[in-house]
Amino acid sequence: MERVVSGPIPTRWLSQMQAQLADAERRLAAAAQHLAAGSGARAIEEAYPGVMGAAMVRVWLHDEPWHRQRSLPELDRLVRAELPSGFLALYEMKGDRRGFAGWRPEDAQPLIAEARAHIAATRAEVEACQRPPAA
Repeated sequence: MERVVSGPIPTRWLSQMQAQLADAERRLAAAAQHLAAGSGARAIEEAYPGVMGAAMVRVWLHDEPWHRQRSLPELDRLVRAELPSGFLALYEMKGDRRGFAGWRPEDAQPLIAEARAHIAATRAEVEACQRPPAA
């Protein structure tokens, strides 16, 4: 279901969303290179922050932070709710650990595909919010 914001997105927020998505897309490209080189762990390490950034953009589209502020625990809960299932599991497993050692490329591939779909869908939502309403 496509979200519709209540009004135009302020330029600084739109710029931040575009920057987050550009970073996520750059990270996805790097993740694909790591997969091709045989490093599933590095691929996930590269994609993970991009997926988190895209989830934050989804929160912004839904919550419109230019109208209200949230506490950090509230934002954390909202971001977790926007993560795709594989990355939610990684988020829960990761805890305080710093890496994703031991992931084989064939095990990481579905997560990278999930990341690609998540980021593309988020990009489409942002672009839909930029279009003027149909007359």
